[in-house]
Amino acid sequence: MLQSYSEMGRRNLLVGKNRDRVRIIGDILEAAAPGASKTRIMLSARLSFALLEKYLNLVTESGFVRVENFRYRLTERGREFLKQYRSFEDRYTKASMLLEALSSEREQLSRVITGNHPT
Repeated sequence: MLQSYSEMGRRNLLVGKNRDRVRIIGDILEAAAPGASKTRIMLSARLSFALLEKYLNLVTESGFVRVENFRYRLTERGREFLKQYRSFEDRYTKASMLLEALSSEREQLSRVITGNHPT
C-alpha cells in the first residue's frame, strides 16, 4: 500500500529508526545513572567516540552529569530529567504500538473495500 508524504512523515516522527537528540541523551543518562566511565557509557548508549564526546559535553554543560574520578554521575537535575524521559519513553512506546495497530487495522479495512481480503 502506498502512503502519502504526510502519512510517511507522521510515521517517521513516531517510529523512525534513527535516534534523536532526546533519545541519545536519555540513553547516556541511563548508562551514567549508577556512575560510569566514558567507555561504559559509549558501549551502553551505542555511540561512536565522536558522538560520545559531543553529547557528554552537552549533558555536562546542561548540568545533568558531573565527573568524579573519571566517572560520570547524574546530578539531581540529571535524575529529574531521566525520570521525565522514562515517563515520556513509556508513553511514546505505547503510542507507537497503538499507531502500528491502527495502521494495520486501516490496511485491513482498505482491503475489504477493494475486495482483496482473505476469506
